[in-house]
Amino acid sequence: MVNYIRQWKFLFAFLLIFSLAGTQISLAGTASEEKVKKLEEQIKILADEIEAIKSASVTEPTVYETEFGLAPAASKVYRVDQGISFGGYGELLVGNVKEGDGNDVVDTLRLVLYNGYKYNDNIIFNSEIEFEHGTTGSNKDGKSGSASVEFAYIDFLISDAFNLRGGLLLTPFGTVNEIHEPTTFYGVGRPEVERRIIPSTWRESGAGAHGTFDLGNAGELSYRAYAMSSADARGFKASDNRSLRIKGNRARFEDMAFVGRIEYDPTPGIRVGGSFYYGNTGQGEKVNGQTIDGLFKMYSVDGQFQYAGLDLRALGVWTSLDDAALINQMKEYTGSKSVGEEQSGWYVLGAYNIFSVFNSASRYMEYLAPFFRYEKFDTQEKVPAGYERDPANDRTQYTIGLNYKPISNVVIKAEYQNLDTAAGESEDQYNFGIGYVF
Repeated sequence: MVNYIRQWKFLFAFLLIFSLAGTQISLAGTASEEKVKKLEEQIKILADEIEAIKSASVTEPTVYETEFGLAPAASKVYRVDQGISFGGYGELLVGNVKEGDGNDVVDTLRLVLYNGYKYNDNIIFNSEIEFEHGTTGSNKDGKSGSASVEFAYIDFLISDAFNLRGGLLLTPFGTVNEIHEPTTFYGVGRPEVERRIIPSTWRESGAGAHGTFDLGNAGELSYRAYAMSSADARGFKASDNRSLRIKGNRARFEDMAFVGRIEYDPTPGIRVGGSFYYGNTGQGEKVNGQTIDGLFKMYSVDGQFQYAGLDLRALGVWTSLDDAALINQMKEYTGSKSVGEEQSGWYVLGAYNIFSVFNSASRYMEYLAPFFRYEKFDTQEKVPAGYERDPANDRTQYTIGLNYKPISNVVIKAEYQNLDTAAGESEDQYNFGIGYVF
C-alpha cells in the first residue's frame, strides 16, 4: 500500500512540474521576473520531493501485530477497511524433527492460507485452510499429508470489552495454540509441552465471547471464553493427547467443554496468562453397562518478559482425568499402556537478539537471536491402580538454536535438540527450517 501511495505521489509531482514548466514558458513573455523566479522555486521543491520518494522506494513489509487473540497474519482481516482479506504462512523443515525414525527428511510441513471477509466494522468472517506435508497423497513410506480447515468463524464486534464469536475456533489454551505462526516462536518445531500435553494446533466447534479491558496505567486485561464440543475419550493414549482433537469433523456432541484464557499486560513487554479446560469426554460410551463421564480438566499458567533484545518465556500445564480406569477398559489398555490419570509439563525459554546492541544501517542486520529452551513433561505422572507408568513417557528435552530474520516476516531457523527419558533412552537431532508470513 505504501508503494502505491508513493507511485501516485510521484506521478502527481511529475505532472505538476510539467504543468508549471509549461506555465513558465507561456508567461515568460508577459510575467514579471519575480513570478518566474517563484515558479522556479516551486519546481525545485517538487524535484527534491521526487528524489526523496525515489530514495525511499525500498521499504520493509508491514510488521503485523496480534489482535483479537489471533496470530499476526491470522488477524489481518481486522485491519482492512472492508471486503476481502488474504494472507497466510508456511514452513519448510529439514532434519528428523517430526519423524523420529532416524532418517533425515525434508518436509513442506505447512502451507496455510487465510481468507477473510469484513462485511462492516461489526461483522467479520475469518478462516484458515491448512495444507500439510505438500500433498494429500502418500509418500514411499506410506505417510500422507492433509488439507484441513483450521478455523472458520464469524465475529460480532460489539465493544472493546465484549464481542461474540462462533464457528470452528482455535481453543484458547496455552501460548502457541492460537499464536503459532513460525515468526512468533523459537525453534524449528513448536515446544513439545504444547504439542503432547496441549495438543496444538487444537480447534473445535463452539461459540463464546472475547474482549479487552483498558485498565489505564495498570495496563490491559483480555479474555476469551468459549463453550465447545468436548474431547472424545476414545482418543486418550499414554504418550500424548494429540488424538483427542476432533477438528470439527462430525464430532460427537454428547458432552461439552468450557474453555477460557485470561491475559494481563501490566506494561509493554510483560505478559502473564492462564488457561483452563473443563469438560466430560465420555461422549456416551459405556463399559460393562457403566457410562463413562471422563471429566477432563486442564490448567496452565504462562509468562513472557521482553526488554530490548531479551525475550524470556515460561509455561506450566497440569491435567487430571476421571474414569481413567474405565477408559483403559474401553480401549483395552493393560500394564504401562494406561492413559494418564494426571499429567504435567513445563518449559522455560530464553533468547537474545544480538543485533539489538548494534546501530547498523544494514537492513539485514535487525534480528539474530540465539535461544535455549528446557522442557520437562510426563504424560503418565499418575495412572489408575492396577496399571503401571511407562518411564519412557517421563521426558526431558533441551533445545539450543538460532532464529534469523532477514526481514520481519521471514525467519530462518537452526537447532540442536537432546531428548532424555526416565527409561534411560536418549536422542539427538539437528534440524533446520524456513518460515514466512504474509
